[in-house]
Amino acid sequence: MTMASPVAMISYSWADSDAAELLHDEFALRGFSVIHDRYSFTDGSRIPANMTNAVAACDVFVAYLTPNSLYLNRSADKPRPALVGELRPALRRRRENLEPGAADTPTVLPLAHGLGDRSTAAETIRLQTGEDVASLWTTTWLNQTTPHITQLEAASVAANALDAATSGRSSDATSELFVATRGTTPPSRRHTIDGTRLLGGDRTAGDPGEWSRLFAALTDIERHLSATSHDHSIIIDPRCHLSAALATGRIFHQATRWSPTFTSRNGPVEPLSTAPSEYLNGNFDHYNETGDLIVDIDLLGHNVGDSTDQLAADLPPAGGRISLSRKNPDGDLSSDEIAHAARWSANLIRKSHAKLRPTTIHIAQAAPAAFAGLLGHHLTALNADITSYELDHDGQYIPALSIPYTTP
Repeated sequence: MTMASPVAMISYSWADSDAAELLHDEFALRGFSVIHDRYSFTDGSRIPANMTNAVAACDVFVAYLTPNSLYLNRSADKPRPALVGELRPALRRRRENLEPGAADTPTVLPLAHGLGDRSTAAETIRLQTGEDVASLWTTTWLNQTTPHITQLEAASVAANALDAATSGRSSDATSELFVATRGTTPPSRRHTIDGTRLLGGDRTAGDPGEWSRLFAALTDIERHLSATSHDHSIIIDPRCHLSAALATGRIFHQATRWSPTFTSRNGPVEPLSTAPSEYLNGNFDHYNETGDLIVDIDLLGHNVGDSTDQLAADLPPAGGRISLSRKNPDGDLSSDEIAHAARWSANLIRKSHAKLRPTTIHIAQAAPAAFAGLLGHHLTALNADITSYELDHDGQYIPALSIPYTTP
């Protein structure tokens, strides 16, 4: 039976909404279903019943503790929803579940910002919550010189929360990973990477900075699964941009113990060790002794080559180019055709890399996401960065994701 994603609740003051949004996105990228009042409830309000249910249901409770959320400058007769209706009930639930035989939930992650040095902040928190921060939970002390939590701090908190939420658990079952960057919010399945808010959903290329955040999250997910999974088979459902599928395959690559199966609309697709050239037209054209390698792959009849001509014109002179297309452009690609095409394309890229030794391999493609995933899976141990491109609203390829050659 498919398990649901772990649930993280973000408790904060609306005056700190920028910080809450950073936390929301980093947790969603690392497989959490996030309860965040601005996005979780239809009217964006803190209805008491909603928040009570959220506190009772969450696996991880993230308390962003600031002068605003602790209401340090508010008179005693004013409401304190984040403190009274969220933080204190979460602490009571945690305390009750510390009894023998009970699950230690929720994991409480307090993030202190703007409360002074550690001793001053700890005393302030104790006065407002009645809890000694050293006795029940581990507080994260953020950089106090910034306006609020930084993106890198939020990513680190989310990665630590993923480990804490599943501490001591391991599985002999095949792992499942759902990668979503297109369309609407995906269903709650364990290990669902949700980048739909960050990367814009359908027909948007996404910002390179946001793509870097996704890549970091994929790395955290792989590390986590390696530590908790005895079976290194993994089923990957890529409902995403091709750059996201390429990155997923590259992280769960052939040089590791992972054996991925990518889903496609025509069935599961698994990596092959060899492949004939019977499915694709094209080869490597060697232009110069030095320069980058440009790769365009069109398996869907979208004139990728023409669009890549413009991309190539905007880059420094290339050392060579690979242009690939289907020999038989009619009909859907079968699972076997996808697997063979990915293996053969990767082999040609590797051989071309050996001849050219480029600094960067630029890849533009129109293909099923399963193909892009397998292509990334096969492209390991190359001494070159990989830049993946996406089409923007004007039909132009723009750089999206950069995969450093140092990626394990």
